[in-house]
Amino acid sequence: MALEKIFVAYDGSEHSQRALSMAKDIAILSPHIKVDVVNVVLIPLLTGVETSNLTEIIGLMVEYGESILADAKKRMTEIEDQVTTHILRGSAPAIEILKMLDENDYDLAIMGNRGLSGLREFMGSVSYKVLHQAKVPVLVVD
Repeated sequence: MALEKIFVAYDGSEHSQRALSMAKDIAILSPHIKVDVVNVVLIPLLTGVETSNLTEIIGLMVEYGESILADAKKRMTEIEDQVTTHILRGSAPAIEILKMLDENDYDLAIMGNRGLSGLREFMGSVSYKVLHQAKVPVLVVD
């Protein structure tokens, strides 16, 4: 099976940097391979009082996500024409990633086994959930 489209979950963590590097190493082999680098902006569940500032909070979080993706683009300069970045928004990163994987024709998903979220123990590993529920092969990078 020839690879044509790779999904990379990227949050700027060391593990996601390794995943990005692996995607670059694969994509550099052929100019036909496209790489979608995705950052999930975690939309917090807020109380009624906190929702008055929700638009501002989301704006800041999206801005931060865009800076993370800009970093990813810098790391992919050798194949910049093959790379597209995306920001997803949601309260459950694994669900947002799985939706994107289902809605697109990816041949491979690559992600780190740990991200920047301090909620890992509480929510469970995003990479574990994606690995076990995705309909495409998932490469988890340590």
